[in-house]
Amino acid sequence: MTRKSERVVVAMDKFRSSASAGDLAELIVQRGVPGVTFDVATLSDGGEGFRAAFDGEVVTLRVRDPWGHWHDAPLTIVATAHETLGVIEVAEIIGRSHRPTPTATEALAASSEGVADAILASLSWGVTRVVVGCGGSATSDGGEGCYEVLHRAGGLDISMTAATDIGADYFGAVKYAEQKGVASGDLRLVARRLDRLAERYERLSGRDVRHVARTGAAGGLSGALYARGADLVSGFDEVARVNSLAARIDVASRVITGEGRLDAGSLDGKVVSGVCALTNEHQRVLVVCGSRDVATAHELTSRYPWARVEDLVSRCGERRAFDDTVGCVGEIVADFLADEL
Repeated sequence: MTRKSERVVVAMDKFRSSASAGDLAELIVQRGVPGVTFDVATLSDGGEGFRAAFDGEVVTLRVRDPWGHWHDAPLTIVATAHETLGVIEVAEIIGRSHRPTPTATEALAASSEGVADAILASLSWGVTRVVVGCGGSATSDGGEGCYEVLHRAGGLDISMTAATDIGADYFGAVKYAEQKGVASGDLRLVARRLDRLAERYERLSGRDVRHVARTGAAGGLSGALYARGADLVSGFDEVARVNSLAARIDVASRVITGEGRLDAGSLDGKVVSGVCALTNEHQRVLVVCGSRDVATAHELTSRYPWARVEDLVSRCGERRAFDDTVGCVGEIVADFLADEL
């Protein structure tokens, strides 16, 4: 049984291709466990779902997808006493959903121009600072498309922040290129392009992107934004700050977090590790994932012994874990909440 008036923070990430963070949180809250007050935090590491973590007016911009086709993309405008903040999400502008299985040639040619389209269009809405959620892109162009469009536009009366889902430096973008459809034999072309662009960016801006952490996100787009004067921040940290996550977790007795796949990357600025880092030994933490790498799960629970890792594949089998993700998560959460503190 759960303790009377127990407060539980639900801070989920998406389960890619099977359930959104919102769907999972809604399921948990709808269970209506007696004596439990749920506090749902909308989170993202800078990839998919980043813009949705900000509460503001949503307007539509015309931007190019990775292959030059114009489409609508949202901009969230958050007005504060100090600035008018515009939030855009790379995954919604030049994300993989525009062409889930590109050819190797298409993947190599994918351009980040659409992000510059969004930044320039945000000016007409009075935005004074734009935050770009740099994750989930289909591109490996080193940010060249975006940089060249902004360069041609000249000086811009807007400040920029690149919120990234990884801490990799500029050349770290090479290792993610294959995931986006670039052929292994073309990785040397990606590396040469990055080298050429790093020299160009330094020559034009005076900023050397080569060994700066977080410049390798979104295929190097964050590096191009950095070269244009952007600040680089952790996507998770930015969302956590906006949502006062640390204070909300501090008053909770239990925390539920999770993601689709728990692996080595989960420990590098992702939602799960970020949430766990805000918890303490007086709390109970459930990390629920679709599947897990055993070594990563061990590392996580070594860092946070009060955390428990459960994966859907072990609990429900591979087929049901994918076909009934929400139901499997519900069963694991129910068991967690039924346990005595």
